[in-house]
Amino acid sequence: MLSQRSKILAQYFYVLSVIFLCGAFFLSFITYNLITPLIIGYKLYSISFYLWLLAPIAVVFYILLFLFRMYLNLNTETLKSDILKLFEITVISIFLIYAVLFMFKVTYVSRLFIGYFAVYAFLSLILADYAGRKLSLKLKRRGYSIRNIVLVKGDKNSADEMRYGYDDADRTGAQEGLSIRDIILSSEYLGVKLVKEINKNDLNGLIDFVLNNPVDEVIFDIEGGEIDDIKEVTLLLEEKGISVKIPTNFIPFKYSKVAFEKVGNYPVISFYTSPEDDIRLFIKRLTDITGAFFAILIFLVPSLIIAFLIKMDSKGSVLYKSKRIGKNGRLFTFYKFRTMYSGSDELREELIKDFSRDGIEIKLKNDPRITRIGKILRKTSLDEIPQFYNVLRGDMSLVGPRPPMPDEVKKYSIKQRRRISMKPGITCLWQISGRSMLSFEDRVKLDLKYIDEWTLKLDFIIILKTIPAVLFAKGAL
Repeated sequence: MLSQRSKILAQYFYVLSVIFLCGAFFLSFITYNLITPLIIGYKLYSISFYLWLLAPIAVVFYILLFLFRMYLNLNTETLKSDILKLFEITVISIFLIYAVLFMFKVTYVSRLFIGYFAVYAFLSLILADYAGRKLSLKLKRRGYSIRNIVLVKGDKNSADEMRYGYDDADRTGAQEGLSIRDIILSSEYLGVKLVKEINKNDLNGLIDFVLNNPVDEVIFDIEGGEIDDIKEVTLLLEEKGISVKIPTNFIPFKYSKVAFEKVGNYPVISFYTSPEDDIRLFIKRLTDITGAFFAILIFLVPSLIIAFLIKMDSKGSVLYKSKRIGKNGRLFTFYKFRTMYSGSDELREELIKDFSRDGIEIKLKNDPRITRIGKILRKTSLDEIPQFYNVLRGDMSLVGPRPPMPDEVKKYSIKQRRRISMKPGITCLWQISGRSMLSFEDRVKLDLKYIDEWTLKLDFIIILKTIPAVLFAKGAL
């Protein structure tokens, strides 16, 4: 309930922000024509020449507000932290706008005009944030879209002791140690009002209250063993059309997120650790396809040169193919440019016995199996180029844990196997945090951290940080 209302409210804030950005655009135009002629002597063309820019500006800012998950956890303390995020969004957006203008060689749009817009855009986003909060509170306090909630406490007075959270918007409160009651009371922006607290043993009092007062929702803050005690009253609430919520904190999952859905006509509670947000995963897949397609085009000529050098350097095929483990144990053919002498895989087990600290991976600074051109390809990560084909096929993603070999996975502990619960990627969190300098355990921890904290924004940051990591060969062997 709280998460859905926060998502709806966030959409209103996104639209309000775009409206304010349009105002910033026109203000930038006016400012340029007032100030710049005094400095360089000429004005911009008519505003009609620049109106087309509003569409890409609105789309870019809206997408970034969505990717940064803005306004999903509104409270009185988050305005200051929002300002830093809005600054990041503005910088990235302006960079993308400049890139588009450069790519399409739009020379008549003054870079100074975009500079003015950058300043006004940042200020307009802050103003939209502030105005949206004030408007939201004003409407809620006047009774618009208020949702009245009754909280039913269980035997352990769980309103004070138990913790819960539905998704990212609600989990924040849970992580800070807030009770259900605290979360409801801190949700004024969402139009949520706690109208009554009743003990589970006073169910007659609950029925009497909902029959004689406006109530939209009843939350039972109880333990699993108390479910049978509330069956009859939940059916009565259903007959009256009142929503019922029962926290699932009595199920002791450590890392899982929670979702509610139906299997046929059966309502079920889903607990999952790897991302299952269909919309965001769809956007991730579109990004993978687009990124891989353009990468293949960009590296087409370098790939032909690399293929020629590999053939000249040593005998064997240009591509190295091996079986790797994908999402949840799926087997797929993995492609790289060959960097080792033919037959090197046969030495793998022997080298593991002699040189592997964990019995899983081999990391040798002067690996005798690597060819001369192979050392250069590995140092520059150019041997990874064929994996963009794996991304196009859907075996891999641009960002994700690196795909392990089948014999490696057999040696994983149960906890380490969670590493393969997400589609593998070309780059990952540990690739920008030390690469080969990290131990296997450290890489597993970073992979699990990525899975637990995955967002589209995190993917974007990893891709940006991968570029300097590759250019400067940071942590590469």
